[in-house]
Amino acid sequence: MASAKRTIVVADDDREMTSIIQKVLLRESYEVLTAENGEEVLAILQSRPVHVVIADWKMPACDGIRLIELLHQKHPNTKVIMITAFGEMSTYLDAMNRGAFEFLSKPLNIDELKTLVSRAISSSRQEAVSP
Repeated sequence: MASAKRTIVVADDDREMTSIIQKVLLRESYEVLTAENGEEVLAILQSRPVHVVIADWKMPACDGIRLIELLHQKHPNTKVIMITAFGEMSTYLDAMNRGAFEFLSKPLNIDELKTLVSRAISSSRQEAVSP
C-alpha cells in the first residue's frame, strides 16, 4: 500500500525564501503549502492535517515563537522546524524550550533541511503508532 503524501507548510514573509524551500521539498515528493505568517498557517491547519511546519522566527501578524506555542496547544503532532537569520544561542534555546522540533539558521543548508524534514516526519509517524 502506498503511503499518502506528507504535507508541509512553509511560512516566511520572504517570498523568495518560501519559493526556494517549496521547490526543494516538492522535488522530494512532499505536498508543500506556503504562508506568509503564523495566522495563515493556523488557517491551513483548520482545514487539513499538516505533518511539518517550517516557520521563520520573525514574521508579521503571528511570529514563529507564537506559532510554536499555538501549534503545541492545538496541533501537538505537527512538528515545527524554526528558521531564522538571527541564529543566536538564546534564540535557539527559546525555540527549543517552546517545543520546536529543530532550528536552522539562514542561509539554509538544503541537505540539512531535507534531512530534518525527513526526521520530523518519521518522528510524527512514530508518535502516531505509540500507545
